[in-house]
Amino acid sequence: MSGSFSPPERCRLCGSNNLRARGAKRGKFRPRDFHFYECRSCSFLFVEPVVGPEIYDDAYYRGKGADPLVDYESEYTNYAATPRNYEFLDLYRLARIHLGKNAAALAEEPIRWLDFGCGAGGLLKFLRDRETVPLRDQERKIEASGFDVGSYAEKLGTVDNLKIWNRGELEILPVGYFQIVTCIEVVEHLPEPLPVFELLARLLAPEGLLLLTTGNLSSPAAKLMGVGFPYCVPEIHVSYFTPLSLKYVYDRVGLRPVKAQYLDGLRFKFLKNVAPFLPLGLAQRLAGSKILLRLLDFFYGVSAMPSAIK
Repeated sequence: MSGSFSPPERCRLCGSNNLRARGAKRGKFRPRDFHFYECRSCSFLFVEPVVGPEIYDDAYYRGKGADPLVDYESEYTNYAATPRNYEFLDLYRLARIHLGKNAAALAEEPIRWLDFGCGAGGLLKFLRDRETVPLRDQERKIEASGFDVGSYAEKLGTVDNLKIWNRGELEILPVGYFQIVTCIEVVEHLPEPLPVFELLARLLAPEGLLLLTTGNLSSPAAKLMGVGFPYCVPEIHVSYFTPLSLKYVYDRVGLRPVKAQYLDGLRFKFLKNVAPFLPLGLAQRLAGSKILLRLLDFFYGVSAMPSAIK
């Protein structure tokens, strides 16, 4: 645990001292009380105290830690056989649509795509297998690279020959180096998220697209359950966003919010979080229902969380 707990004085996102306590929750993996605070100025929520990075050990990545639904090894071994492949299809589709709108302004060079928080590398391998993205009457090569820390990041670079940057390398890349940046379920793990948003905004090319996903703490489900919302896992999820707080931080770092409508990404979330508790046949049928997926999208507010354009 990082230091002894005392109530915070300022918001960890905007610096305001206009805070209110939202309640406490007992940790399951660290048996102690965690306290939730909301900033009235920017609607950002955060947890005190913060567990140190040691919680992200090998047991965590095997699904034996604070998030039992994590399955890095399956994704690393064969991403295409996991439900996450649906999410990758959605991200590729959204990037293709965006790039197609701006194809005339793109330089004649590969599309550089950064997956920030690349985890077990499933998206990087998906993009490597795709090789190109169709833009108007031509196929443009994808140059995919990633950033993360830990043993999987090391394997992706040394065993799989994927380009994995370290933080220092990213910070000295030219401004506007990437046309696409993905940041998928990352920012909720960061005690101080603003510097990461600043870095990603700096790395994004003019009219480049940031595809970012994280839990929506103003969704109907979150409002109904409060800190009992299953996404509130205080040992690992220490920063919580709403559409308002995302728009605030985008504006602060020079990005414009843009709506991203997910469908296959929702199918992945359903298969990961709900399907394990259902009979296999029923789970597959429900995962194919667009009506159910749109209801889940409304209830959990997935597509209400904006991505951004430079």
